[in-house]
Amino acid sequence: MSSRDRTGIPPLLFPSVLLPRGAAHSPSVHKIHILGEDERSKFIAHALSSVYDSVEMLSWRNQPSARYRNIQKRPPSIRGASPEIEPNRVVPRPIAESEDAPIDQLIVTGRGHEAAKALDLVKSRIDERTTICLMNEGLGVLEDVRRKVFAGVENSPRFLLGHMNHRLVFNRAYDAVTQLKPGRLMVTEPRSSRIRVNTMQKIESSQNLVRSVARVNARNLKHYLTPYDQWLQFKLPTILFDAVVEPVCVLLELPYRGLLQNPGARRMMQSLLAEISHVLENLPELQYSTVIRDYLHRNSTQKLLYNKILGKRSQPSQLLRRVEYGLPTDVEYLNGYFLRRSRQLGIKMPMNSMVRNTIKAKHSQAIERLNSFVAVEETSIPSDLSFRYRTSP
Repeated sequence: MSSRDRTGIPPLLFPSVLLPRGAAHSPSVHKIHILGEDERSKFIAHALSSVYDSVEMLSWRNQPSARYRNIQKRPPSIRGASPEIEPNRVVPRPIAESEDAPIDQLIVTGRGHEAAKALDLVKSRIDERTTICLMNEGLGVLEDVRRKVFAGVENSPRFLLGHMNHRLVFNRAYDAVTQLKPGRLMVTEPRSSRIRVNTMQKIESSQNLVRSVARVNARNLKHYLTPYDQWLQFKLPTILFDAVVEPVCVLLELPYRGLLQNPGARRMMQSLLAEISHVLENLPELQYSTVIRDYLHRNSTQKLLYNKILGKRSQPSQLLRRVEYGLPTDVEYLNGYFLRRSRQLGIKMPMNSMVRNTIKAKHSQAIERLNSFVAVEETSIPSDLSFRYRTSP
C-alpha cells in the first residue's frame, strides 16, 4: 500500500516530503509540476529543484513569460557588494495539447481568476490520484475551480490550500526574483473536502512532514502543515489588505500614503473591515475555532493595515493600476467572496457591496476607453509626395 493510501497526504508535494535526488530518476516516481507565471512559481520551482530532480514548470499562456530567469538571494548588508545571482534551475514551457502523461503532484500559483483557466488546460491529465495545491491569491478559488473545471467529474483530484508570506519582488536589473524578506509556507486541507481517515494516521503524517523538513533543510520555503483556521489566520493579513485598502485606493484614486491623511478614507476602511470581521466570526467552518476570533478581537488588524500602508509609502495602488489598464482583477475572490458568504449567513454588507460594484463599473469604463483608441501606424512619406504634406514654405 502506498503512502498516499495510508495517510491521504501525498509524500512528494514540497521539499519537506521529497525523496532524495537520486530517487527522482526512478520510473515509479512522478514529477512535481508547477503551474504559474508569477514570482512565487519561479521561486518555488527553484527551491524544489535544489532537493529534487523531477520538477517541471508549465505555463498556461501560449508564450511563457521571459521574466524571472534568475534568482537573487537576499542582498548583502554590506554596501557596494555585488548581489548573488544564480539562474533558475527550472525553465517554464507551454502546455502541449498532445501530452497525456498523468500529473501526480501539481502546485498552482497566480491570481485567483487564473486558477480555473490554467487547470482547464491540464484537466485531461488529472484524476483521483492527483493532488493539487492551490496557492492563488484571494479566497474561494477552490470553489471556483470545482464549479468551472471539475463539475460532474466522478474521480476528482485531492486538493490542498497553500499560502506563503515571503516578500518577493522583480529585480529588472538582473531579471531576477529577489527575496527581500524570508517567510513561511503553510499548507492545509480545505474543511469542505476532508477525507475520513484514522486520526492517528493524520497525526503520524504531520509528524513525518515536520521531521522531513529538518531532514532536507528546506530553509527557503519553511513548509508547515497546519489546521484550516491557523492557515486562514496566516493568510488574513494579505486578504484584508487587498479587500480593505486596495478598493479604497481605487474609489478615491489615491496612493497608499494618501489614505491615512484622508478622514473619509479611514472611515471607509473601518467599515469594510468591520463587515468582513463580522462574516468571519460567523462562518460555520470556524464555529468551534477561537483562533480567528482572538485574532480579530486583539484590535491588531487595523494597526497591521496602517503599518503596511506606511511601508508602501507613495507607491501607486496595484489594484488601481490594473483597473486603469483594464486588466482582470480579483475583486470576486476578495470582497465578492465575503459577499457570497454573507448572503448564505443572512448578513448584510452594504459597504463591501458598494465597493465591489464601483470597482467593476470603473473596470468596465476603463476597458471601453481603451477600446475606443484608434491605432495609428507611423510611416515615412515618399519623397515625391512630400509637397502634399509640407507644413512650411
